Amino acid sequence: MSRRQTGFPPLVRTLIYERSAGRCERCDEWASDCEIHHRRPRGAGSTRRPETNYASNGVLLCAECHRHVESYRAKAFDDGWLVRQSHDPKARRVFRREQWVFLDDEGGWRPAPEPVEGRAS
Repeated sequence: MSRRQTGFPPLVRTLIYERSAGRCERCDEWASDCEIHHRRPRGAGSTRRPETNYASNGVLLCAECHRHVESYRAKAFDDGWLVRQSHDPKARRVFRREQWVFLDDEGGWRPAPEPVEGRAS
């Protein structure tokens, strides 16, 4: 019986690192302690959904920003650092480096419209 992949494969990790240019995608600071964060969490015991380990679901965060995202989850959902299980990360904008963007599975991003007050993205 083969083990399920529980993290980003090497090629996807490379795409995420290249998109970030080695800087935290939240605060834009250089950090030696950066970690790849799953926007839509894998859940306990991993997941069978392959898109969980696509580049649109991963962001490079410094340890401080990663702790902040995990500690202030309501704000993290509002800002796109966390994505609900029922949502597609490609379709959920994220407030990356002071601008709203959509992430893609090729390791890129494109500008996203500003959120409308009082409405979720």
